[in-house]
Amino acid sequence: MRYLLSARVRPEKRTELLRALEEGRFGAGFPFGDLGEVLCTGRVDGSGTIRWVEVCYCREYYGVAMEEELPYIEEYLTDITIADARSPAHCEGYPVCNDCDCTRKVRPKGEPLLSYLWRLASGHEASTTSAEGLPTQWLGWRGQVTPEEARRNRAGHARAD
Repeated sequence: MRYLLSARVRPEKRTELLRALEEGRFGAGFPFGDLGEVLCTGRVDGSGTIRWVEVCYCREYYGVAMEEELPYIEEYLTDITIADARSPAHCEGYPVCNDCDCTRKVRPKGEPLLSYLWRLASGHEASTTSAEGLPTQWLGWRGQVTPEEARRNRAGHARAD
């Protein structure tokens, strides 16, 4: 499946994230591709929200989208939302999704992620992201999520309250 992700950089991790991306260490140990390369395709809007597209098969195996990627992503990012890029009814899944062009036209607007991080690191702009942040949230396709994603959404909301 292809997912549309959005997130904000944890303020205390912005310099570390920049270094990890530049040095190719972001996602080190992740066995299924280069998470840093994919994250660097993201664009940052005026509110500091990064948006990007990710291919992931975790929902097919664990019942939770991005299950294996989240530990790498959550270390540096917060306020993460995960939405299906298209209806799961029309997705052929593994292994077809890697070569599918269903999200070819998805082009988030904004500044390239690395440019944004460089600007923050240079001190030209203060980050507006709160250190605490919001828990990861699964949006699914038009609100349709798996039972495990729904459970995690409820648990995250309970922690945030």
